[in-house]
Amino acid sequence: MKEPDAYLFRSMMTPYPNCLWDARRTDLNYAELRRLVSQWKQVAPNYSGDYYPLTPYSLDRADWIGWQFDRPELGEGMVQVFRRDASIYRTGDLVLRGLDRSARYTIADLDAPEKPHNMPGAELMDKGLTVDIPSRPGSALFLYKRAG
Repeated sequence: MKEPDAYLFRSMMTPYPNCLWDARRTDLNYAELRRLVSQWKQVAPNYSGDYYPLTPYSLDRADWIGWQFDRPELGEGMVQVFRRDASIYRTGDLVLRGLDRSARYTIADLDAPEKPHNMPGAELMDKGLTVDIPSRPGSALFLYKRAG
């Protein structure tokens, strides 16, 4: 990894860290690397949950791709979404799966964690989670937890 990049870092996120930057370099943006590693620490336990693809699988540069890992026993999980470099779409509604329709969920966008919001499980499973990714390529990473 030449420079810290959320899209690339999140593309390589797995249950175990896969750090590909040269830690001998003194000119790297270590603040950004710490932010990304901190996000990984928050979401990593969710990789042991149920996996749901939220988009069809595609390698096309014009497509979005996203998935969800849900831990129903804890009422929490994560959503990862990628907008590829040739995508003309900035926003999408991704229908989540495996949730409790009668529960409410607190959703935290890890790029704006200070602004969590609550949504009904039924709405997340019917209408979907609205995801806005302004940059191309770009990515989004969300944590959710059953409220109450």
